[in-house]
Amino acid sequence: MPPDTCQDAIATPAPSLIQHVGRQTLFLIGWACFAVGTVGLFLPLLPTTVFWIIAAWAWSKSCPRLQHKLYTLPVAGPHVRAWMEDGTISRGGKHFALGGLSLGLAMCAYALQDAPLLLAVAGLPQIAAGGYILTRPES
Repeated sequence: MPPDTCQDAIATPAPSLIQHVGRQTLFLIGWACFAVGTVGLFLPLLPTTVFWIIAAWAWSKSCPRLQHKLYTLPVAGPHVRAWMEDGTISRGGKHFALGGLSLGLAMCAYALQDAPLLLAVAGLPQIAAGGYILTRPES
């Protein structure tokens, strides 16, 4: 019996080399971001959660098992999951992030007080990030 549509006649192709390499690349990006985020647990100005969100995204495309393991981590896992699934940030997370951005901006202002153009280049992204965080819904 012939296929009903053209779609029925087309076999699903095997994953191409490009898809395989892309998946492996995302897997490695996930590990790299997880590692950098882990270092951020010990270095005060290196954000952990941002890198773990990127790792969760990369692993969602390459290794969902690792994404799930990241979601089950006791402290940061629920925050990563809330962002990935709902786009929400906890109130405490907002306060912590905004505090870190404020500290970074104050340090830039102190270090670059004689270079207002550099201060603007360094400070505007921090201000934009703070505005973005403020506008996200709370979990």
